[in-house]
Amino acid sequence: MDALECISTRRSIRRFLNVPVDFETIMTVVEAGSMAPSSGNVQDWKFIVIDDKEIMKKLCEYSLNQECIHNAAFLIVVCSDPEQTERHYGLRGQKLYTVQNCAAAAQNMLLSAHALGLGGNWVGAFDEEKIRTILNIPPDARPQLILAFGYPDEIPVHKRLKDLTLITYFNNYGETVKKFHRVLKDYSIDWEARLKQAHTTFDRLKEKTKKTAEETKKKGGSLIKKYTEKVKTTINSKKRK
Repeated sequence: MDALECISTRRSIRRFLNVPVDFETIMTVVEAGSMAPSSGNVQDWKFIVIDDKEIMKKLCEYSLNQECIHNAAFLIVVCSDPEQTERHYGLRGQKLYTVQNCAAAAQNMLLSAHALGLGGNWVGAFDEEKIRTILNIPPDARPQLILAFGYPDEIPVHKRLKDLTLITYFNNYGETVKKFHRVLKDYSIDWEARLKQAHTTFDRLKEKTKKTAEETKKKGGSLIKKYTEKVKTTINSKKRK
C-alpha cells in the first residue's frame, strides 16, 4: 500500500492472534522507527524489544492491566535520552523535543507494522517507575511509551474524524478560510457559483434587451404619431388652398 493509504487505514488494534512474528519483521519495524525525524538529528531514542511472556505479564500489571500488552506477539518500549537532547537544546529540548522525537519514531513503527500486515497499539498509561525497574532502565533514560504488536484478531470500527474546518486555521490561530472547499478540491461549489453568476448575467442581459425594446417601441410610437400628425396637417393645408 502507498503512504496515504497506510495512514488512512491504520487503526489501533488491541486483540491479537496467538501467532508469533518472525525476527526479520520485528527488526523491520524497529528500523522504521530509527528512520524518524529528530531535532538536530540527535536520534535520542532507545528501543527495547520484548517477546518474553513473563515480562509482558509484569508490564501488563503496571499498565492498568491492558490486555493488549499481555496478549501481543511482541512489545517495543520507546525510551528517550533527555540529557543528550538537553545538551543541544537546553530545557526545551529536555521537556519537549525528546518527547516529540520519540513520538515520531513510534508513529513510524505503527505505520510500518500496518504496512506489513501487523496490528499495533500505542500505550502511554503505565507506572513509569515500575516499568523502569522491570526493564532495568537507567536513570538517564526515560520510558516514553509502549507499543504492542501482533497479527490482528479484530476488525476495528470506522474511525470518526473531526471535520477539517474545525481543526484547521490559516495564517493565524482561529482564522479559518472562507472558501475551504478549494482546500478539499471540491470545485463543484465554484461551478455552481459560476452557473448562478452566468444565469444572473443572462437575466441582466434579458432585462436590458427588454428595456431597450420598450424604449424603442415607445420612441418609435412617438415618431409615427408625429409623422401621422404631420401628414394630417399637410393634407388639411392642401384642402384649405
